[in-house]
Amino acid sequence: MLAKFTIGTIVGLVVVYLIFPVFVVVLISFSSANFLNFPPPGLSLQWYAKILNNPEWVRAFWVTLRVSLLAAVLATLLGVPAAFALVRYTFRGKAVVNTLILAALITPPIVAAVSTYLFFAPLGMVNSIAGLACVHVVGCIPFVVINTAASLRSSDPMLELAAIVHGATPAYAVGRITLPIVAPGIVIGFIFAFVNSAHELLVSMFLLGGVGMPVSVKMWTEVQSSSDPSIAAASSMLIGVAIITFTAVVSAQRFIRRAPK
Repeated sequence: MLAKFTIGTIVGLVVVYLIFPVFVVVLISFSSANFLNFPPPGLSLQWYAKILNNPEWVRAFWVTLRVSLLAAVLATLLGVPAAFALVRYTFRGKAVVNTLILAALITPPIVAAVSTYLFFAPLGMVNSIAGLACVHVVGCIPFVVINTAASLRSSDPMLELAAIVHGATPAYAVGRITLPIVAPGIVIGFIFAFVNSAHELLVSMFLLGGVGMPVSVKMWTEVQSSSDPSIAAASSMLIGVAIITFTAVVSAQRFIRRAPK
């Protein structure tokens, strides 16, 4: 009993430690003060109104939404087949491929920013939504691969084999049996990819300027020139976008599962 209480307490403290910064940012975004201050002296929606009435902030959110959605979709389309290949098949160079995919998580952002700029500039892909999304895909794929692979390892491949034995084609068996089972992992990977793209700063600063800056770059420029809680409000809105995206995808997944076959 004592061991369970101790473990529960430790887990609770870890959760509080992880969530507390988010709580602070959200609370400051409702501050009535004219500068970043915690705890806030009062509550107000003035900073959200300031962002929504500022064309630059609205444009920044629109750019971020387009880039992040495109990057998350592309990462999912590439990462799910990669996860299937790494989990289900054995081939020469498998360890190398797995290492290269995970290497994107530890590559210094400044290295990725400079190298992609030098590579994309001659191709004319600088200052474009598609170009920035393609760069973000590199850092988003590992999240999709890791979560999808974890779901695949916990699923029973015999269900898919049984469907094939009873006449289903391999593609049909994967689409109607395996994918619904591993869908939670795919959804989590998609959300992580979306959030990772939305929060990326250095690569966005190097590659996107002519068509407007994303929220992360806009926040960086605002931090350098001012310290009002509008920055916290923008951060809270990004958190809200991630939550809404997660809720929408999960709701769609449940609707598909409950739909009559």
